[in-house]
Amino acid sequence: MRNYGQFCPIARGSEILAERWTPIILRNLLLGCRTFNEIAAGAPGLSRALLTRRLRELEHAGVIRIRPKPDGHGSLYEPTAAGRDLWPMLLALGRWAERWTEVTTEHADPASTVVPHDLLSAHG
Repeated sequence: MRNYGQFCPIARGSEILAERWTPIILRNLLLGCRTFNEIAAGAPGLSRALLTRRLRELEHAGVIRIRPKPDGHGSLYEPTAAGRDLWPMLLALGRWAERWTEVTTEHADPASTVVPHDLLSAHG
C-alpha cells in the first residue's frame, strides 16, 4: 500500500481503498461473495496473484477477516464491521458514476457482478 505521508483522514482512507481493484473486491464481498473463486468471478481481468495480495492488504487493514473453510480446503473471506461500514461509500461512488460518467454496454462484462440500480437508490 502506498503511504501519502499526510496527516489527513482522506489520505489515510485512500491508502487502503484507492488501490486498483480494491473497491470491486469490496463490492463483491459486501454483496455476499465469500470464497476466492466467487470474488474472482466478479472481477474479470483481475489476476489471481493481485487478488491474493489485495485480500491480504484488506485483512491487514482490518477491513476483512480471512479464516479457513470448515473442511480445511481454502479460505473464507468476510467483511469486518469496518468493511461493512464502507458500503455507503461504495454506493455513493456508484451514484456519482451514474450521474457524472457514461456507463455503456462497452463497459459491461456479462461475467461480472454488478450493483443493480435499485440497490444504489435503495440505500441512499
